[in-house]
Amino acid sequence: MLTTSTTGLASQPAARQYGDIRTNLTQSLLAQNPGLKVLDAQVKRDDARLSSIGKTALALDGFRSVAAGLTGGKLDMLATASGSALTAKLSAASATPGKYTVDVQQLAQGQKLQTKGVADKDAALGSGDASTITVETGSGANAKKTTVRIDPSDSSLEGIAKAMREAGLDADVAKDGDGYSLSLTGETGAANGMRISVAGDPVLKGLLAYQPDKEGGMQQVAAAQDARVVVGDKTVTSATNSVTEAIPGLNLTLKETGKSEVEVRSDPAAMAGNVKDFVKAFNELNTQLGKLETGDARSDTTLLRMKAQIGNIVNSSSLRELAAFGITQKDGALALDEDKLKAAIAADPARANKVFSDKGGLAERLVSQVDKQIGTTGTLGVEAASVLRERDRLLDQRDKVIDTVTRQATLMAQQYQMAGSGNGLLFGGGAGRPMSLFDYMA
Repeated sequence: MLTTSTTGLASQPAARQYGDIRTNLTQSLLAQNPGLKVLDAQVKRDDARLSSIGKTALALDGFRSVAAGLTGGKLDMLATASGSALTAKLSAASATPGKYTVDVQQLAQGQKLQTKGVADKDAALGSGDASTITVETGSGANAKKTTVRIDPSDSSLEGIAKAMREAGLDADVAKDGDGYSLSLTGETGAANGMRISVAGDPVLKGLLAYQPDKEGGMQQVAAAQDARVVVGDKTVTSATNSVTEAIPGLNLTLKETGKSEVEVRSDPAAMAGNVKDFVKAFNELNTQLGKLETGDARSDTTLLRMKAQIGNIVNSSSLRELAAFGITQKDGALALDEDKLKAAIAADPARANKVFSDKGGLAERLVSQVDKQIGTTGTLGVEAASVLRERDRLLDQRDKVIDTVTRQATLMAQQYQMAGSGNGLLFGGGAGRPMSLFDYMA
Protein backbone atom coordinates (compact mmCIF):
# COMPACT_ATOMS: atom_id res chain seq x y z
CA MET A 1 0.00 0.00 0.00
CA LEU A 2 1.36 3.42 -0.96
CA THR A 3 1.87 5.64 2.08
CA THR A 4 1.90 9.02 0.33
CA SER A 5 -0.03 11.68 2.25
CA THR A 6 -2.26 14.19 0.44
CA THR A 7 -2.99 16.36 3.47
CA GLY A 8 -2.86 20.04 2.61
CA LEU A 9 -2.05 19.49 -1.08
CA ALA A 10 -4.88 21.71 -2.23
CA SER A 11 -3.44 24.67 -0.34
CA GLN A 12 0.02 24.33 -1.95
CA PRO A 13 1.14 26.08 -5.15
CA ALA A 14 0.61 23.86 -8.21
CA ALA A 15 4.31 23.47 -9.03
CA ARG A 16 5.20 22.52 -5.48
CA GLN A 17 2.18 20.22 -5.24
CA TYR A 18 3.26 18.40 -8.39
CA GLY A 19 6.87 18.12 -7.18
CA ASP A 20 5.87 16.72 -3.78
CA ILE A 21 3.51 14.17 -5.30
CA ARG A 22 6.10 13.07 -7.86
CA THR A 23 8.79 12.71 -5.19
CA ASN A 24 6.56 10.71 -2.84
CA LEU A 25 5.36 8.48 -5.65
CA THR A 26 8.90 7.82 -6.84
CA GLN A 27 10.06 6.92 -3.33
CA SER A 28 7.14 4.60 -2.72
CA LEU A 29 7.31 2.84 -6.07
CA LEU A 30 11.07 2.29 -5.76
CA ALA A 31 10.69 0.98 -2.22
CA GLN A 32 8.02 -1.51 -3.31
CA ASN A 33 9.73 -2.72 -6.49
CA PRO A 34 10.83 -6.35 -5.87
CA GLY A 35 13.08 -6.47 -8.92
CA LEU A 36 15.07 -3.47 -7.70
CA LYS A 37 15.60 -5.09 -4.32
CA VAL A 38 16.97 -8.23 -5.99
CA LEU A 39 19.31 -6.19 -8.20
CA ASP A 40 20.55 -4.15 -5.24
CA ALA A 41 21.32 -7.36 -3.32
CA GLN A 42 23.21 -8.77 -6.31
CA VAL A 43 25.25 -5.58 -6.74
CA LYS A 44 26.18 -5.62 -3.05
CA ARG A 45 27.20 -9.26 -3.40
CA ASP A 46 29.50 -8.40 -6.30
CA ASP A 47 30.91 -5.42 -4.39
CA ALA A 48 31.79 -7.80 -1.56
CA ARG A 49 33.42 -10.20 -4.03
CA LEU A 50 35.53 -7.44 -5.56
CA SER A 51 36.59 -6.29 -2.10
CA SER A 52 37.57 -9.84 -1.19
CA ILE A 53 39.58 -10.27 -4.41
CA GLY A 54 41.39 -6.99 -3.83
CA LYS A 55 42.27 -7.84 -0.22
CA THR A 56 43.41 -11.32 -1.26
CA ALA A 57 45.69 -9.88 -3.95
CA LEU A 58 47.10 -7.33 -1.49
CA ALA A 59 47.86 -10.06 1.08
CA LEU A 60 49.51 -12.25 -1.55
CA ASP A 61 51.60 -9.36 -2.85
CA GLY A 62 52.85 -8.55 0.65
CA PHE A 63 53.93 -12.15 1.17
CA ARG A 64 55.53 -12.30 -2.28
CA SER A 65 57.68 -9.28 -1.42
CA VAL A 66 59.10 -11.06 1.64
CA ALA A 67 59.63 -14.38 -0.18
CA ALA A 68 61.28 -12.66 -3.18
CA GLY A 69 63.85 -11.13 -0.84
CA LEU A 70 65.10 -14.64 -0.04
CA THR A 71 65.63 -15.71 -3.66
CA GLY A 72 68.86 -15.72 -5.65
CA GLY A 73 70.94 -17.73 -3.17
CA LYS A 74 71.29 -14.65 -0.94
CA LEU A 75 69.81 -15.88 2.29
CA ASP A 76 72.55 -13.99 4.16
CA MET A 77 71.69 -10.58 2.65
CA LEU A 78 70.64 -7.79 5.00
CA ALA A 79 69.19 -4.29 4.39
CA THR A 80 69.23 -1.53 7.02
CA ALA A 81 68.20 2.15 7.02
CA SER A 82 69.19 4.98 9.37
CA GLY A 83 66.85 7.58 10.76
CA SER A 84 63.04 7.67 10.63
CA ALA A 85 62.40 8.70 7.00
CA LEU A 86 62.01 5.12 5.71
CA THR A 87 62.46 1.42 6.29
CA ALA A 88 64.22 -0.92 3.85
CA LYS A 89 63.56 -4.59 3.13
CA LEU A 90 64.91 -7.03 0.56
CA SER A 91 62.36 -7.66 -2.19
CA ALA A 92 64.22 -9.36 -5.06
CA ALA A 93 67.32 -11.35 -5.95
CA SER A 94 68.80 -8.28 -7.66
CA ALA A 95 69.85 -6.75 -4.33
CA THR A 96 73.64 -6.25 -4.16
CA PRO A 97 75.88 -5.01 -1.35
CA GLY A 98 76.32 -1.24 -1.22
CA LYS A 99 75.55 2.01 0.59
CA TYR A 100 73.03 4.55 -0.64
CA THR A 101 71.88 8.02 0.47
CA VAL A 102 68.14 8.33 0.00
CA ASP A 103 66.47 11.75 0.15
CA VAL A 104 62.71 11.49 0.66
CA GLN A 105 61.51 14.80 -0.78
CA GLN A 106 57.77 14.14 -0.87
CA LEU A 107 55.33 11.51 0.37
CA ALA A 108 52.51 10.14 -1.75
CA GLN A 109 49.03 11.21 -0.70
CA GLY A 110 45.48 10.90 -1.93
CA GLN A 111 43.30 13.78 -2.99
CA LYS A 112 40.83 14.90 -0.33
CA LEU A 113 37.56 16.59 -1.23
CA GLN A 114 35.06 18.08 1.19
CA THR A 115 31.47 19.31 0.97
CA LYS A 116 30.10 22.51 2.39
CA GLY A 117 28.71 22.16 5.89
CA VAL A 118 25.12 21.13 6.58
CA ALA A 119 23.33 21.63 9.87
CA ASP A 120 22.16 18.04 10.45
CA LYS A 121 24.14 15.01 9.27
CA ASP A 122 21.10 12.72 9.66
CA ALA A 123 18.50 14.89 7.89
CA ALA A 124 17.40 13.96 4.36
CA LEU A 125 18.81 16.23 1.68
CA GLY A 126 17.03 17.41 -1.46
CA SER A 127 13.75 16.15 -2.82
CA GLY A 128 14.47 12.49 -2.07
CA ASP A 129 14.72 11.48 -5.73
CA ALA A 130 16.90 8.42 -6.31
CA SER A 131 20.36 9.51 -7.45
CA THR A 132 23.56 7.98 -8.76
CA ILE A 133 27.01 9.26 -7.81
CA THR A 134 29.87 8.33 -10.16
CA VAL A 135 33.46 8.73 -8.96
CA GLU A 136 36.11 8.43 -11.69
CA THR A 137 39.90 8.38 -11.37
CA GLY A 138 42.80 7.87 -13.78
CA SER A 139 42.57 7.54 -17.54
CA GLY A 140 43.05 4.97 -20.28
CA ALA A 141 44.03 1.52 -19.03
CA ASN A 142 44.31 2.91 -15.48
CA ALA A 143 40.82 4.43 -15.43
CA LYS A 144 38.59 3.40 -12.57
CA LYS A 145 34.90 4.16 -12.06
CA THR A 146 32.86 3.60 -8.91
CA THR A 147 29.10 3.99 -9.01
CA VAL A 148 27.16 4.68 -5.81
CA ARG A 149 23.38 4.36 -5.74
CA ILE A 150 21.68 6.80 -3.34
CA ASP A 151 18.14 5.74 -2.45
CA PRO A 152 15.72 8.05 -0.61
CA SER A 153 16.59 6.29 2.66
CA ASP A 154 20.30 7.10 2.09
CA SER A 155 19.90 10.79 1.26
CA SER A 156 21.25 12.21 4.54
CA LEU A 157 24.93 13.18 4.71
CA GLU A 158 25.61 10.17 6.96
CA GLY A 159 23.61 7.91 4.65
CA ILE A 160 25.54 9.07 1.59
CA ALA A 161 28.87 8.47 3.35
CA LYS A 162 27.75 4.98 4.38
CA ALA A 163 26.71 4.14 0.81
CA MET A 164 30.08 5.39 -0.45
CA ARG A 165 31.97 3.24 2.05
CA GLU A 166 29.95 0.19 1.06
CA ALA A 167 31.04 0.85 -2.54
CA GLY A 168 34.70 0.82 -1.44
CA LEU A 169 35.30 4.57 -1.17
CA ASP A 170 37.01 6.30 1.75
CA ALA A 171 34.23 8.60 2.95
CA ASP A 172 33.70 10.18 6.35
CA VAL A 173 31.48 12.75 8.04
CA ALA A 174 32.95 15.13 10.58
CA LYS A 175 31.72 18.20 12.46
CA ASP A 176 33.32 21.54 11.61
CA GLY A 177 32.55 25.20 12.21
CA ASP A 178 29.80 25.25 9.56
CA GLY A 179 28.04 22.08 10.72
CA TYR A 180 28.80 18.67 9.29
CA SER A 181 30.87 17.98 6.18
CA LEU A 182 31.41 14.86 4.11
CA SER A 183 35.00 14.23 3.06
CA LEU A 184 36.17 11.83 0.36
CA THR A 185 39.79 10.69 0.15
CA GLY A 186 41.12 9.06 -3.01
CA GLU A 187 43.94 6.60 -3.57
CA THR A 188 47.48 7.94 -3.32
CA GLY A 189 49.24 9.14 -6.46
CA ALA A 190 49.04 12.18 -8.73
CA ALA A 191 47.15 10.22 -11.41
CA ASN A 192 44.35 9.34 -8.99
CA GLY A 193 42.64 12.72 -8.79
CA MET A 194 38.86 12.33 -8.62
CA ARG A 195 36.05 13.48 -10.88
CA ILE A 196 32.54 13.26 -9.44
CA SER A 197 29.24 13.49 -11.30
CA VAL A 198 25.73 13.15 -9.89
CA ALA A 199 22.63 12.10 -11.79
CA GLY A 200 19.25 12.65 -10.16
CA ASP A 201 18.54 15.04 -7.32
CA PRO A 202 19.85 18.55 -8.16
CA VAL A 203 20.52 19.26 -4.47
CA LEU A 204 22.89 16.29 -4.22
CA LYS A 205 24.50 17.36 -7.47
CA GLY A 206 25.12 20.83 -6.09
CA LEU A 207 26.59 19.35 -2.91
CA LEU A 208 28.75 16.52 -4.27
CA ALA A 209 29.73 17.17 -7.89
CA TYR A 210 33.40 17.91 -8.56
CA GLN A 211 35.44 18.54 -11.71
CA PRO A 212 39.06 19.80 -11.59
CA ASP A 213 39.41 23.54 -12.13
CA LYS A 214 35.65 24.04 -12.26
CA GLU A 215 33.13 25.44 -9.83
CA GLY A 216 31.46 22.55 -8.03
CA GLY A 217 29.87 21.36 -4.85
CA MET A 218 32.93 19.75 -3.29
CA GLN A 219 36.17 21.60 -2.66
CA GLN A 220 39.69 20.21 -2.72
CA VAL A 221 41.45 20.39 0.64
CA ALA A 222 44.45 18.20 -0.30
CA ALA A 223 45.85 17.42 -3.75
CA ALA A 224 46.76 13.96 -5.00
CA GLN A 225 50.51 13.60 -5.32
CA ASP A 226 53.26 11.04 -5.95
CA ALA A 227 56.07 10.20 -3.61
CA ARG A 228 59.45 11.52 -4.75
CA VAL A 229 62.85 10.20 -3.65
CA VAL A 230 66.36 10.97 -4.86
CA VAL A 231 69.13 8.35 -4.77
CA GLY A 232 72.42 9.74 -6.04
CA ASP A 233 71.63 11.46 -9.33
CA LYS A 234 68.41 9.47 -9.88
CA THR A 235 64.95 10.81 -9.03
CA VAL A 236 62.19 8.24 -8.61
CA THR A 237 58.46 8.90 -8.26
CA SER A 238 55.85 6.47 -7.00
CA ALA A 239 52.08 6.55 -6.68
CA THR A 240 52.42 4.94 -3.24
CA ASN A 241 54.81 5.23 -0.33
CA SER A 242 56.19 1.79 -1.13
CA VAL A 243 59.06 2.32 -3.58
CA THR A 244 60.79 -0.56 -5.36
CA GLU A 245 62.55 1.27 -8.22
CA ALA A 246 64.98 3.41 -6.24
CA ILE A 247 67.47 0.69 -5.23
CA PRO A 248 67.56 -2.68 -7.07
CA GLY A 249 66.14 -5.51 -5.00
CA LEU A 250 64.89 -3.29 -2.17
CA ASN A 251 61.46 -2.15 -1.08
CA LEU A 252 61.60 1.25 0.62
CA THR A 253 58.60 2.14 2.80
CA LEU A 254 58.51 5.91 3.13
CA LYS A 255 57.51 7.35 6.52
CA GLU A 256 58.39 11.05 6.38
CA THR A 257 60.49 13.51 4.41
CA GLY A 258 64.21 13.60 5.10
CA LYS A 259 67.43 11.74 4.35
CA SER A 260 68.39 8.20 5.26
CA GLU A 261 71.48 6.05 4.76
CA VAL A 262 70.56 2.63 3.37
CA GLU A 263 73.04 -0.23 3.45
CA VAL A 264 72.82 -3.65 1.81
CA ARG A 265 75.39 -6.12 3.01
CA SER A 266 76.15 -9.81 3.35
CA ASP A 267 75.98 -11.02 6.93
CA PRO A 268 75.86 -14.75 7.87
CA ALA A 269 74.07 -13.78 11.07
CA ALA A 270 71.16 -12.50 8.95
CA MET A 271 70.24 -15.96 7.61
CA ALA A 272 68.23 -17.05 10.64
CA GLY A 273 66.47 -13.67 10.79
CA ASN A 274 65.46 -13.89 7.12
CA VAL A 275 64.01 -17.38 7.60
CA LYS A 276 62.17 -16.14 10.69
CA ASP A 277 60.70 -13.23 8.70
CA PHE A 278 59.62 -15.68 6.01
CA VAL A 279 57.82 -17.93 8.51
CA LYS A 280 56.12 -14.89 10.05
CA ALA A 281 54.99 -13.64 6.61
CA PHE A 282 53.64 -17.09 5.68
CA ASN A 283 51.59 -17.31 8.88
CA GLU A 284 50.29 -13.76 8.47
CA LEU A 285 49.16 -14.61 4.95
CA ASN A 286 47.43 -17.75 6.19
CA THR A 287 45.63 -15.73 8.89
CA GLN A 288 44.65 -12.93 6.49
CA LEU A 289 43.17 -15.32 3.96
CA GLY A 290 41.22 -17.04 6.71
CA LYS A 291 39.74 -13.73 7.89
CA LEU A 292 38.56 -12.91 4.38
CA GLU A 293 36.09 -15.81 4.29
CA THR A 294 32.63 -14.27 4.00
CA GLY A 295 30.22 -17.14 3.56
CA ASP A 296 29.80 -16.36 -0.14
CA ALA A 297 30.50 -19.66 -1.91
CA ARG A 298 32.19 -18.13 -4.94
CA SER A 299 34.50 -15.87 -2.93
CA ASP A 300 35.35 -18.49 -0.34
CA THR A 301 36.11 -21.08 -3.01
CA THR A 302 38.70 -18.70 -4.45
CA LEU A 303 40.26 -18.15 -1.04
CA LEU A 304 40.41 -21.85 -0.23
CA ARG A 305 42.03 -22.52 -3.59
CA MET A 306 44.66 -19.84 -2.92
CA LYS A 307 45.46 -21.29 0.50
CA ALA A 308 45.66 -24.82 -0.87
CA GLN A 309 47.99 -23.85 -3.70
CA ILE A 310 50.34 -21.97 -1.36
CA GLY A 311 50.21 -24.81 1.16
CA ASN A 312 50.97 -27.40 -1.49
CA ILE A 313 54.25 -25.62 -2.29
CA VAL A 314 55.34 -26.02 1.31
CA ASN A 315 54.08 -29.60 1.49
CA SER A 316 55.90 -30.52 -1.70
CA SER A 317 59.14 -29.51 -0.04
CA SER A 318 60.66 -32.24 2.07
CA LEU A 319 58.98 -31.73 5.42
CA ARG A 320 61.91 -33.61 6.86
CA GLU A 321 64.27 -31.00 5.39
CA LEU A 322 62.23 -28.14 6.85
CA ALA A 323 62.06 -29.95 10.19
CA ALA A 324 65.85 -30.13 10.19
CA PHE A 325 65.81 -26.32 10.28
CA GLY A 326 63.29 -26.21 13.10
CA ILE A 327 60.19 -25.67 10.92
CA THR A 328 57.09 -27.82 11.37
CA GLN A 329 53.53 -27.43 10.10
CA LYS A 330 50.25 -27.56 11.99
CA ASP A 331 46.77 -26.57 10.79
CA GLY A 332 48.24 -24.79 7.76
CA ALA A 333 50.57 -22.61 9.83
CA LEU A 334 54.32 -22.94 10.34
CA ALA A 335 55.96 -23.28 13.75
CA LEU A 336 59.61 -22.33 14.21
CA ASP A 337 62.20 -23.52 16.73
CA GLU A 338 64.72 -20.67 16.52
CA ASP A 339 67.47 -22.47 18.43
CA LYS A 340 67.26 -25.46 16.11
CA LEU A 341 67.23 -23.13 13.06
CA LYS A 342 70.37 -21.28 14.16
CA ALA A 343 72.19 -24.52 14.92
CA ALA A 344 71.30 -26.02 11.54
CA ILE A 345 72.44 -22.89 9.66
CA ALA A 346 75.69 -22.75 11.57
CA ALA A 347 76.34 -26.42 10.78
CA ASP A 348 75.59 -26.15 7.05
CA PRO A 349 74.83 -22.64 5.66
CA ALA A 350 75.09 -23.92 2.07
CA ARG A 351 72.29 -26.39 2.77
CA ALA A 352 70.13 -23.61 4.15
CA ASN A 353 70.64 -21.62 0.97
CA LYS A 354 69.71 -24.62 -1.16
CA VAL A 355 66.49 -25.33 0.73
CA PHE A 356 65.26 -21.76 1.04
CA SER A 357 67.06 -19.46 -1.38
CA ASP A 358 68.74 -21.14 -4.37
CA LYS A 359 67.08 -21.63 -7.76
CA GLY A 360 64.21 -24.08 -7.28
CA GLY A 361 64.20 -23.43 -3.54
CA LEU A 362 61.13 -22.84 -1.41
CA ALA A 363 61.13 -19.04 -1.78
CA GLU A 364 61.40 -19.07 -5.57
CA ARG A 365 58.59 -21.62 -5.97
CA LEU A 366 56.29 -19.64 -3.71
CA VAL A 367 57.00 -16.40 -5.61
CA SER A 368 56.23 -18.18 -8.89
CA GLN A 369 52.94 -19.49 -7.49
CA VAL A 370 51.83 -16.05 -6.27
CA ASP A 371 52.76 -14.53 -9.65
CA LYS A 372 50.23 -16.89 -11.25
CA GLN A 373 47.46 -15.50 -9.04
CA ILE A 374 47.84 -11.73 -9.07
CA GLY A 375 48.11 -9.31 -11.96
CA THR A 376 45.72 -8.63 -14.83
CA THR A 377 46.33 -12.05 -16.44
CA GLY A 378 46.52 -13.98 -13.16
CA THR A 379 43.71 -16.04 -11.68
CA LEU A 380 42.52 -13.24 -9.39
CA GLY A 381 42.81 -10.60 -12.11
CA VAL A 382 40.69 -12.63 -14.51
CA GLU A 383 38.08 -13.30 -11.82
CA ALA A 384 37.95 -9.61 -10.88
CA ALA A 385 37.34 -8.69 -14.53
CA SER A 386 34.51 -11.23 -14.69
CA VAL A 387 32.83 -9.88 -11.55
CA LEU A 388 33.17 -6.30 -12.84
CA ARG A 389 31.43 -7.23 -16.09
CA GLU A 390 28.62 -8.87 -14.15
CA ARG A 391 28.31 -5.88 -11.83
CA ASP A 392 28.16 -3.44 -14.77
CA ARG A 393 25.39 -5.54 -16.33
CA LEU A 394 23.40 -5.45 -13.07
CA LEU A 395 23.87 -1.70 -12.72
CA ASP A 396 22.61 -1.19 -16.25
CA GLN A 397 19.52 -3.25 -15.48
CA ARG A 398 18.95 -1.32 -12.27
CA ASP A 399 19.21 2.03 -14.05
CA LYS A 400 16.56 0.88 -16.54
CA VAL A 401 14.21 -0.17 -13.72
CA ILE A 402 14.70 3.17 -11.95
CA ASP A 403 14.08 5.07 -15.19
CA THR A 404 10.87 3.14 -15.80
CA VAL A 405 9.62 3.69 -12.24
CA THR A 406 10.48 7.41 -12.38
CA ARG A 407 8.54 7.83 -15.63
CA GLN A 408 5.56 6.01 -14.11
CA ALA A 409 5.65 8.31 -11.08
CA THR A 410 5.88 11.38 -13.32
CA LEU A 411 2.85 10.29 -15.33
CA MET A 412 0.84 9.57 -12.21
CA ALA A 413 1.73 12.95 -10.69
CA GLN A 414 0.73 14.73 -13.90
CA GLN A 415 -2.61 12.94 -13.98
CA TYR A 416 -3.28 13.73 -10.34
CA GLN A 417 -2.53 17.40 -10.92
CA MET A 418 -4.79 17.48 -13.98
CA ALA A 419 -7.63 15.86 -12.03
CA GLY A 420 -8.29 19.09 -10.15
CA SER A 421 -9.28 20.80 -13.39
CA GLY A 422 -11.45 17.89 -14.49
CA ASN A 423 -9.02 16.78 -17.21
CA GLY A 424 -7.41 13.88 -15.39
CA LEU A 425 -8.11 10.38 -16.61
CA LEU A 426 -6.50 8.48 -13.74
CA PHE A 427 -7.83 10.52 -10.79
CA GLY A 428 -11.37 11.79 -10.34
CA GLY A 429 -12.67 10.31 -13.60
CA GLY A 430 -12.98 13.80 -15.11
CA ALA A 431 -15.38 14.84 -12.36
CA GLY A 432 -13.14 17.68 -11.24
CA ARG A 433 -12.48 16.04 -7.88
CA PRO A 434 -8.95 14.76 -7.10
CA MET A 435 -9.14 11.26 -5.70
CA SER A 436 -6.79 10.17 -2.95
CA LEU A 437 -3.56 8.56 -4.09
CA PHE A 438 -4.51 5.73 -1.77
CA ASP A 439 -7.53 5.09 -4.01
CA TYR A 440 -5.35 4.88 -7.08
CA MET A 441 -2.91 2.41 -5.53
CA ALA A 442 -5.56 0.23 -3.92
